[in-house]
Amino acid sequence: MSSEAPWRPRTLLDSKSGKGVGSSAFSLIFPKFVLGSPATMRIILVHGYKASPKSHFWPWLQRELTDKRYEVLMPELPLPETPDRDTWTKALLEAVGPLSDQDIIVGHSLGGAAALRLLEAAEARTTPHACVLISTPWMIKDDRFRSFFLTELDHDVLMWRATKFVVVHAKDDTVIPVAHADRYAQVFHADLITPELGGHFDAAEQPAILDAIVKIAEEPIIYAPGMSLADEYADIIK
Repeated sequence: MSSEAPWRPRTLLDSKSGKGVGSSAFSLIFPKFVLGSPATMRIILVHGYKASPKSHFWPWLQRELTDKRYEVLMPELPLPETPDRDTWTKALLEAVGPLSDQDIIVGHSLGGAAALRLLEAAEARTTPHACVLISTPWMIKDDRFRSFFLTELDHDVLMWRATKFVVVHAKDDTVIPVAHADRYAQVFHADLITPELGGHFDAAEQPAILDAIVKIAEEPIIYAPGMSLADEYADIIK
């Protein structure tokens, strides 16, 4: 099941001015599709509450992606037993640096909420390739996680911070009901993957998650012709 996603054009920035370059009119009409390469694609993995890069399916997933020649970055977030939004966001920003169209951000459970905060706060030289949310809570009132949901994300803006969103959520998840996934799929026009079994995806191996990441990684990267050319109308249209 998937929602129809609007096409999100890539934005190339001038290294000195930080402004977009090239002809935006042609960019919107004549997109160019370029296949991504595992050797250049970076997969950023974000663990959740009471987790670490060594827990759940993360070690297995890192090995599988590395074997497929993807660059994998998996920061260890501070104080996972008592997570704090600002602390985690700062740690992710420091570990990840600027984002680009070669990046896919993957977050599990509360790590999905952290991934969205990273997407919201990070400098992006070009639009990240994708964001994958796994068993991610929509809005929960538990005081332990209050900081992540105290201020609501601007989903209308955030949906343009990645070219595509994918939501993976098992129907038999008893920790975070699958209805949370429906909300994310709706606001982000995301591809929604809801296997019958999987629970909260705590098992050591998760082929469904690996398949979802590899599938989105292999989708073409969209550029637009003329983006590197000078815009002859720049001085006319102010």
